[in-house]
Amino acid sequence: MSRLEKLRKTKSLSDLAKLLGFQPRAVSYILYKIPEDRKYIEFEIPKKNGGKRIIKAPTEKLKQLQNRLADLLNECFDQISKESNNKSLSHGFRKKHSIVTNAKNHKNKRYVFNVDLQDFFPSINFGRVRGFFIKNHHFGLEPKVATVIAQIACHNNELPQGSPCSPIISNLIGHLLDVRMVNLAKKAKCTYSRYADDLTFSTNKKNFSPLITIKQDENNWMAGDRLVKEIKKVGFTLNTEKTSMQFKTARQMTTGLIVNEKINVRREYYKNARSMCYELFRTGEFYIDKKDIPLNNEEGHKEIGTINQLEGILSFIYQIKRPHDKAKLGNRRFHPTAITKLYRDFLFYKHFYFMEMPVILCEGKTDIIYLKCALRQLAKSYTEFVEMNDDGTSYKIKFLNSSRNFRDVFSISTGTSGLNHLMEIYEKNISKFKVKGKAYPVIIIIDNDDGSKEIKKRLNIKNDEKIKDFYHFVENLYVLIIPKDKDKAIEDLFDTGVRKTKIDGKVFNRGKKIDEKKEYGKIVFAEKVIKANQQKINFDRFKEVFDEVQKIIEDYKKRNV
Repeated sequence: MSRLEKLRKTKSLSDLAKLLGFQPRAVSYILYKIPEDRKYIEFEIPKKNGGKRIIKAPTEKLKQLQNRLADLLNECFDQISKESNNKSLSHGFRKKHSIVTNAKNHKNKRYVFNVDLQDFFPSINFGRVRGFFIKNHHFGLEPKVATVIAQIACHNNELPQGSPCSPIISNLIGHLLDVRMVNLAKKAKCTYSRYADDLTFSTNKKNFSPLITIKQDENNWMAGDRLVKEIKKVGFTLNTEKTSMQFKTARQMTTGLIVNEKINVRREYYKNARSMCYELFRTGEFYIDKKDIPLNNEEGHKEIGTINQLEGILSFIYQIKRPHDKAKLGNRRFHPTAITKLYRDFLFYKHFYFMEMPVILCEGKTDIIYLKCALRQLAKSYTEFVEMNDDGTSYKIKFLNSSRNFRDVFSISTGTSGLNHLMEIYEKNISKFKVKGKAYPVIIIIDNDDGSKEIKKRLNIKNDEKIKDFYHFVENLYVLIIPKDKDKAIEDLFDTGVRKTKIDGKVFNRGKKIDEKKEYGKIVFAEKVIKANQQKINFDRFKEVFDEVQKIIEDYKKRNV
């Protein structure tokens, strides 16, 4: 039974609470015992175009309840969209949707017309939320249940900005608006999409239909009467101060992105990101303008930025620009463009130059799972690497998981071939930075098997040569080959009985070619054998890994005295 079907079957607060994973008395306490003035923390932030935006952040207990409700409603929305086979009209607050998917609808058009809804969240009141869940045919909930949902979601008779469930509820109710808008757009022979409170219409027709917009003078356009009426019918109003018409002969913007010929970021935005990076590489810090943070709504003012903020900006630009680069290059060998080079420099700086602890790079994510599990079980012996407390596990060494984005930026593959390429470009890339760094070593850990032969060759290790404790390569980069026995891999550090564990009648095969009928591979072994049973597994042989890491750290300290 789907979550939507379970929700439809709820009859009371108690049923809904259980569906959300709460005790009924806990939900009752949050809703009816906590005073209204203690449920939210209220503060203001300046809007980009003047005025103030009021943010109401729920307190912890209410936020947890709202998060559970949001997760449930998002699952329901996804199921409804799949069953209805609806084309995406709303692109805000949804998985696999973004300002990019929204902007693509309006690429390369003669006219792009943008309007904005006034007080989008606050205009959705308690009655609208409750009525929607009762009357909407996809839900059709019991009035008691709809009332509880509205009580969880609303504050002072409105959807508060800052609540985790306001975005999904606004999308559900906003779908009524989307249906009217897309029908009107069909009559006007134009394209429609919405991102939160931003509505965009575009067309290649010679003249824009007066159903949508009317020209006041050479520089000003206003929403057509029919558009205004249709928006009012579903309980929303237009913000007349945020209406704009953009022509193909000038720069056309939709949800902050250029849409003239291809989806792109503003040139000024990229230049600001580049300036911030250069300042960071030179001095170790940089100033960020609030308006440059993706999807930020605050008025621009400068403050000292964080690494995470800058990474968010670079990732955003990269994701916008990278598809054009790929399309342009086709099947030719990857050639880094300006944003790729900048992003690569930043990642080198963050992960390998100005890090806060030693960094470990492995052949794959399964090795990271093994090492983390081993450290948790050996925590008392390696307090300099891991700390166990009531809040969970805190690692004092960083296990760098090479994400798809990371590999794409560096143009490297997974496994030892990718690590080998990283070694090839390491010295050149790490020499670019002026600020003092390299406080800790970066340690590559590889298996002692045929897969590591290229790295061994780079380290000048002969076939029959005995493996040393560790190898210093260049700068702060080290290589650790585990185990020292020839033709062995990290999985050989586990007892034979562990490696022979059967899953659904299948045996473990650490090779690349797996007979799926009889065998399972490394991912299953790591997750279902090691991680699932870590309390019972003997990790003593992993001490040789962490002992060597200790030696590398000491060696690096001596080199930098």
